[in-house]
Amino acid sequence: DVYKRQMYNDYKAGKANEHNQTVMEFSLIGDREIKTVPMSLLVQLGSIVDFNVPMMETVFEKIGTPYKYEDFDTRLERAKYWLYQCAPESANKLRGWRDFDLYETFTEEEKKEIEILYNYIKAGEYDLDSLNTKLYDIPKEVYGMDREDLKKLQGTFFKNVYKLLISKERGPRLYLFLYAIDRERFMHLLDFSHPETEEEIAAKKAAEEAEKEPEIVKVYGEPDEVKPITEPEISIDQFFEIDLRVCKVLKCQEIRKAHSNYKLTLFDGIKERVIVSSIKNDYKPEELVGKKIIVVANLAPARMTGVMSEGMLLAGTNNACGCQIIFVDDIVPEGTRIC
Repeated sequence: DVYKRQMYNDYKAGKANEHNQTVMEFSLIGDREIKTVPMSLLVQLGSIVDFNVPMMETVFEKIGTPYKYEDFDTRLERAKYWLYQCAPESANKLRGWRDFDLYETFTEEEKKEIEILYNYIKAGEYDLDSLNTKLYDIPKEVYGMDREDLKKLQGTFFKNVYKLLISKERGPRLYLFLYAIDRERFMHLLDFSHPETEEEIAAKKAAEEAEKEPEIVKVYGEPDEVKPITEPEISIDQFFEIDLRVCKVLKCQEIRKAHSNYKLTLFDGIKERVIVSSIKNDYKPEELVGKKIIVVANLAPARMTGVMSEGMLLAGTNNACGCQIIFVDDIVPEGTRIC
């Protein structure tokens, strides 16, 4: 998208090379003028104003790019589709009920700020600019103009509003968000003048139940046949050439396009090291972070699924139990050698 816009803009400015100029001449439809509205900007602003077209035009004007609907009408549905289908975590979704648990953690001053904002929006006598000004003025009304930490207090107020509305500490420009969305959709989320209702309690409970992951019961088979030891014997000196160390798991991350591998960041008592292990189907990251394991520390580094692995963890694999990592008691310090 960026390359194509640059290519078109260069063509219009007479800066395109011969190849790109020819491509543009065969691609354009008659004398049609194209406004190169960036898709990323459409997604960003559309998310802020709930894809409200008049508000998008207003915001474009405010930021110095006065695009009109006819400039981006053919791309708007694509931007909306990309946001909700490809990056739904970036969409700004209003809460379904008031967050009393969060509200009760606020100080009396912070609760007063929310009350002032609610009453101001309820009155409805504001435009875009006056709303923006009011949002910055509310902490001044509550704490006073002469506070040295006023900017910090304003930042906390904004975070509190975001969390009450969309359960995030950050979001789109707040004044645009509040102005663009129908106030009847969010005002109740700022009104704590009456107790929590039975409907809200039931909705919250239902949502919590829906978010719970179903418990997965792993089913294993009969134990593998115990085979006789046939590997060549090794001497004690050969055994001590293997440097087995206790390491603590600091991070466990998925590897893009790797179906079974995790990237584990470990502390080996001296420094951090990374190993790759095919245990994704047997463990969740939260089951590993903070645990201590045994690693072959002097194994030659090797690249696995695009990541340089500096060791190998010890685990037992059997049809009767799947893959089971050998964990070490937390009392054993990182870097301890196993021998």
